[in-house]
This record gives sequence, C-alpha cells and structure tokens, in this order.
Amino acid sequence: MGDERKTLAVVIRTADYKDNDKMLTLLTKEYGRMSANVRGAKKQTSKLFSAASLFCCGDYIFYEKSGRFGVKGCDIRRTFFGLQNDYDAFSAACFIADAVDKTALEDDVSPGLFSLTVHALYALDTKTAAPLTVLCYFLQRLLYIEGVYPNLSCCVVCGSKKSLSFLSADCGGAVCENCVKKHGGAPMNGEFVSAMRRMAGIPPKDIGTLSIEPKISKSVCAMLIEYFEYMLQRPLKTARFVCGDKRRIYQGAPERNV
Repeated sequence: MGDERKTLAVVIRTADYKDNDKMLTLLTKEYGRMSANVRGAKKQTSKLFSAASLFCCGDYIFYEKSGRFGVKGCDIRRTFFGLQNDYDAFSAACFIADAVDKTALEDDVSPGLFSLTVHALYALDTKTAAPLTVLCYFLQRLLYIEGVYPNLSCCVVCGSKKSLSFLSADCGGAVCENCVKKHGGAPMNGEFVSAMRRMAGIPPKDIGTLSIEPKISKSVCAMLIEYFEYMLQRPLKTARFVCGDKRRIYQGAPERNV
C-alpha cells in the first residue's frame, strides 16, 4: 500500500468526505502539516472514530497511496474531550487550530510549534489557565516561531526608547509619539509590554503558571490577534468568537482632515 509514516500528531481540522469517511488536517511532530483520509470514520463503530475527532492527539500511522495519505491506525494519547463542555475554552482551541492550519506547512517542521499547540490545548482542557491567558501566550509565542515577533525595546522607525506608546504591525513593533503621526499604530500601554515580557520568559509546558488579569488579557489578546492577522495578510474567522468585533488599527497612518 506504499510507504508508511508514524508520528505524533494532533488533529487541527476535520471535514466530511463521501458517505462515511473523513478528511483530516493534522499538525505532526516530524512532518509538519499533513492531510489524510480516514475511511469509515463517521461510523461510531469505527476503531478510528475518536482518532478522527478535532483536537485528538496520538501516535498516528499513515499509509500512502497514489500520492495521498490515509490513516491506518492510531494510539490515542489525549482526546481533549473536556473542551466541548466549556464554550470559551472550545472557542480558544478552535482559534488555535485555525491559526496553526494557516501557518504550518507540509513537510516543513517549525521548531516548537507542535509543543506550543499541544501544551496550549492541554492548559485549556485542564483549566490550568484562563482561555484568554492561554490565547495571549499562544499568540506571542507563535509570532516568535514565525519570526515576526514585535520589537518593543525601541521605536522601530527612529530608534528612540522614549514615549513608546503605540504598536504598529506595518512597521513591526513599537512606535514613538512622534513617528506615529506619520506611520500610524495602535495605542500601547505599559500593561501590554509587561505582559509580553512575562510571557516571553515562560516555556510552553508552564502555561498553567501564567496569570493575566481578565481586563488586561482581553486587550492584549485583541492586539495580538490583529497583529497576527496583519502579518498573515488574511483574517481568521475564528477570531470573532474569542474577542468579538475589532477595529482595523494597524494599517497605515491615522486619517487626517484636509
């Protein structure tokens, strides 16, 4: 039946296929993103019923036929089933899966992405950290993994370390009060910078030790989502479920009256 692959993976997207099959998109530890068919997965009697569920994590065995992959077996490690009983946690998990689906590449492993994803899902499932706190951590670490982490140490336009009151995705980080007039940006306070610095020093396995006040985490999360979407150059549909409607505040300089 062709070559086989076995690797630790987590399901980040599912879709019905034919009468009883499912198509899965998985983030794997060794091969990056993979798409695979699971025959008969929609039948509750199928041995792969749980393995074909969203967020399921386990050791998957893939077979290849005519250039396409299928799931032959799976030793399940965790189903993250508890996410379905908490709307906020489930919404956050869906956003994480969506973001990973948009950034991960086939046959290209991003160092740290698999660990980040699984530990974030674990923190949501076990309720060791609030959903918005988990999202804040996930987003800032994802920006780092993707190489687009914002420079918050000085103005990315003029280099000044004073009056860093704005954040611009277009410029790639903090912007001072003088440069924002020309380049634009979103208001950024000390709480945002402080939260980013705290999160940067925590490894993914310790997400549960992180605590950010709800009001601050909501603001930080909204800013990071917009920053990430700008870098991605496309919106994420799942964003509205975690932060609601947002203003487009990063693109270009402020409008001026003529």
